[in-house]
Amino acid sequence: MLKDEFDKEPSLQKRLDEYEVKVPQSLAHFKTNRWLRFVEYLASPTKDPLEQVHSSSSGFTAMQIVPIASAVFITILQLLIH
Repeated sequence: MLKDEFDKEPSLQKRLDEYEVKVPQSLAHFKTNRWLRFVEYLASPTKDPLEQVHSSSSGFTAMQIVPIASAVFITILQLLIH
């Protein structure tokens, strides 16, 4: 149907003017293209999985010691293999 057809019928136009349609903002999100939705997905904030670990003092110390200990272990392993 064309929009001009509603203008020709005054009774139909009167009935249509009685109603007001509000489009929710959540549905406006679907009108964006796929690329923009993908970029918004990548840019959305996420929960930090290590937040509980580095918020405590023992977890913070472990976050400093574990990389050093693993580097020493890998170095010793490489020396033993060679």
